[in-house]
Amino acid sequence: MNDLHKLNIDDIEIGERLPWDVLDSFGRLLLSQGSYIDDLSHAKEMIEKGMYIEETLYTKLPSFRKPVTAAKPDGDPLSNEDSPSVLYSINLAVQRLNALLKNIHKFPNARKSTLEIVKLINHAIHLNEDLALASMQLNHQSGTYAVRHCVDTAILASIVAKTMGKTQQEIQDISAAALTMNISMIELQERLQIQKTPLSEADNASIHNHPISSIDTLYEAGIEDAEWLMYVLLHHEHEDGSGYPVGTLKGEIPQNAKILTLADGFCARITSRGYRKSTLPSVALRDIFIENGAHVDATLGAYFIKVLGLYPPGTFVTLKNKEIAIISQRGANHNISTAHSLVKPNGELFGAPMVRNTGIDAYKIVEAIHPIDAAVKVNLHQIWGPLASF
Repeated sequence: MNDLHKLNIDDIEIGERLPWDVLDSFGRLLLSQGSYIDDLSHAKEMIEKGMYIEETLYTKLPSFRKPVTAAKPDGDPLSNEDSPSVLYSINLAVQRLNALLKNIHKFPNARKSTLEIVKLINHAIHLNEDLALASMQLNHQSGTYAVRHCVDTAILASIVAKTMGKTQQEIQDISAAALTMNISMIELQERLQIQKTPLSEADNASIHNHPISSIDTLYEAGIEDAEWLMYVLLHHEHEDGSGYPVGTLKGEIPQNAKILTLADGFCARITSRGYRKSTLPSVALRDIFIENGAHVDATLGAYFIKVLGLYPPGTFVTLKNKEIAIISQRGANHNISTAHSLVKPNGELFGAPMVRNTGIDAYKIVEAIHPIDAAVKVNLHQIWGPLASF
């Protein structure tokens, strides 16, 4: 039998897939390569019992303990060549956030763990903003709606904040708040996904009070960042005072908190749930920024439209030549973008997605359509290449 190296708790990345087979002291398989441990207490228990890998694997992979969120000394994300894909980073963020939100008091440093997830999201955005945005509609491979929604909100809020020229500290606080804004009602959200009966009084009270109970939970876990906690508290407040739990009025809500509110609302609308169909992005934008204009800061509305356009990446559309396509890259204006056609005018599938410039008359966008109406399975790797690898 080959020599074995005994693992310690620092060798295990909670929520990250194991890069090797894990053995017991006799060399018998405990966990296969690709498995992951999403609970810190479970990891500690297994470490105490004894977890080993082959010594040769340990020596050949001297950097395996470095998290994929590692950065260069200047703080910039790693280059595309030596870093994981957009979707891998986002899905890993979902896995880690799931473990964090459900077991935050078991994490020795909840603040650090949250900010590591923020780095994963920022890294994905750095690699390809369009694919990161598209993932909000197309990539629901991992995690429940409740957890995935927080990651989607962090993606959109971070990109809008970056476009507005916010500082790195502000972007970090907004993103961290997005990830943790619903921590006190994650289990309730998951139950409501399948619940068919009306909300009880207790459910309504939990929803109304969750911004307050969420900051209480975060503070108890050792998170004391004032801006981060403030954004969590205010993420359901509105300009006209109709929000909750406080009912603040125009001029009392920080702009960064309003970015989080708008990102939260948009992402909720464009995602299908067990009890309703998703809303088309163009309709969601209309609902948020036009029909509910009294709630919204007009300046922020303009930035959200600048980032998303009428047809954000990941939106299914019909073209003038009757092809069904998916928007893959934003263009210089809202009407011109890059699309990949998936379905021919006669209804047959293309053998491989065909690149279309929607600025050309034959390929102009006619309308957006729901994914279920497109009735086609998308191979993201065929459209975005290695950056869409899982």
